[in-house]
Amino acid sequence: MQSIGGMGFVELFKRLILFGDQDRSLQDILLVYVFFFMIVLTSISTIINVIIGIPFKVIWFDFVVIFGFLLFYILTNITNKFTQIRRLFLVFTFISVGFLWLNSQGSSGPSVLLLQSLAVVLVFISVGKEFIISFVSLVFITILLYMMELFLPDIAIEYESKGQKLFDNLSMVLLIFAFQIPILTYARNVLFKERAAAISNAEEKSCFLAQMSHEIRTPMNAILGFVELLDDPTIEEEEHSSYLKIISQNSRILLNLLNNAININKINSGQTQVFISKCNANALINYVSETLKTLSTNNDVKVVANINTSEDALLEVDENLVYQILINLGFNAIKFTKQGEVVLSWKKENGFITFLVKDTGCGIAESEQQDIFNIYAKAQNKEVIVAMNGAGLGLHICKSLTELLKGEIWFNSIEGVGSEFFVKFPENNL
Repeated sequence: MQSIGGMGFVELFKRLILFGDQDRSLQDILLVYVFFFMIVLTSISTIINVIIGIPFKVIWFDFVVIFGFLLFYILTNITNKFTQIRRLFLVFTFISVGFLWLNSQGSSGPSVLLLQSLAVVLVFISVGKEFIISFVSLVFITILLYMMELFLPDIAIEYESKGQKLFDNLSMVLLIFAFQIPILTYARNVLFKERAAAISNAEEKSCFLAQMSHEIRTPMNAILGFVELLDDPTIEEEEHSSYLKIISQNSRILLNLLNNAININKINSGQTQVFISKCNANALINYVSETLKTLSTNNDVKVVANINTSEDALLEVDENLVYQILINLGFNAIKFTKQGEVVLSWKKENGFITFLVKDTGCGIAESEQQDIFNIYAKAQNKEVIVAMNGAGLGLHICKSLTELLKGEIWFNSIEGVGSEFFVKFPENNL
């Protein structure tokens, strides 16, 4: 959770108002805001009523209203019974408006403004049948109050002076503006953000599915094609072994692609878990290099693990996540290297351990380097991209997992010469 020192005033204000469960629907969040602002505004209204000399029974009723909203506010923050609270709130509000109508000159007083304000609030805090029932009830009560005033004109108590009436109406107008504008502005901003997020998620999912369906097809076609060739009784033993190797390689490529799809889903949903333990850097890069050899379909690319025996190879980190990072970096290096080698190494310095994945491939164009860690970002040099190109998830996963482990990732690359990717972690995490 963000500290108060690094938290913006607006965010801190929201946290103070919504001190209960933060994970709620917009409808329920607005209900909490309504109660909070009603407490503040009713308190201000009570002070104004005392100043302008409103009858004492109205002042006492203001205190009852404040206590009622305070109770509702606390309940919405400590319980999840929002439907029941909304219904009680509506009954309580209708009674309050009716009382104020009768004690503040009926339709000539500020209660008309309260009814209009309540109608707007209902739009945001009620949905479905609940909204229909609430709105119909509001219309019925409004008509009833007007009918009472029409047939029983003496029932509504008048103000003692025109100045008193003017101040009461003016204060109500100002309070409604101060109440409704923050609520409606907040609701509008949240709704716009939710809509933008929904559109972005839909586009991202569409792009993801399109990328995955295209990239899965390549290794799957290779696997199915060579499995069919194995049925040919005339093929020689050397060809048979070659076909099995190709099937194995493409199966591993497919598995790596599916693992990336699972990883990106976990990262986006915040479900990636970190398990810190002691591991050996030499054993880790050796395991990664052996795995990369099974993924490589190019015999002209050599995968090398530079074992470092001059330093203590132990470190505290999530070995599985570091393995995923190095596999993706190494797999990328193999894909973009026509000839030469991919080298994995590591070193310790100032309490940190840095892994290096270096290749002699095509490098990254300077125009593409800024966005290389973005999701679905892919190099555009078609000449050197081999058939096992991925969905543009690998480097984004590397950066996300590195940040999750509180590490750093960066690279040096010269187009046509090669690339070096560095991943740095604290040596001690336990």
